[in-house]
Amino acid sequence: MNVKIKELFSMQRELNMRIVEEHNLDNSSLFEQRRLAFLVELGELANETRCFKYWSKRPASAKEVILEEYVDGLHFVLSIGLDLGIAEVDMTNEVDHSEKMDKIDINTLFLTLYHAGAKSLSSKEFQSFFDTFLGLGVKLGFSFEEIEGAYFEKNRVNHERQDTGY
Repeated sequence: MNVKIKELFSMQRELNMRIVEEHNLDNSSLFEQRRLAFLVELGELANETRCFKYWSKRPASAKEVILEEYVDGLHFVLSIGLDLGIAEVDMTNEVDHSEKMDKIDINTLFLTLYHAGAKSLSSKEFQSFFDTFLGLGVKLGFSFEEIEGAYFEKNRVNHERQDTGY
């Protein structure tokens, strides 16, 4: 496993800077909006998985739809990290971490991420937040390579959207 985490942070920084510049925004004032955007994306992801919809027999959305929603959230996880001055996380325990996450109920993972995303994280707390989000992706059945590839693709789409005045 060889996630290019520094590259993901770098790509996200570039996209954030482009949006800030092209929309005449103050980057320092966007932290709360990024946190809220993360929570919205997390809700959209939960909705596509249907994991909490105990009253419904309809299945989850297609894996590709869930992966795209997951990667939308990843964009904001990376942005939150960048806002905290973080451009790299420790990936040495990801295999062990993934095995631990696999034992946690998916609804508990979503709620843990909601609680973490709703509060002001310290840079120390960010590693756990990031690990939990990555663990959710694994719990959803995605490999690190799939997550990375989908992030690269969605980042490209996000740049195209900026090109067309999205």
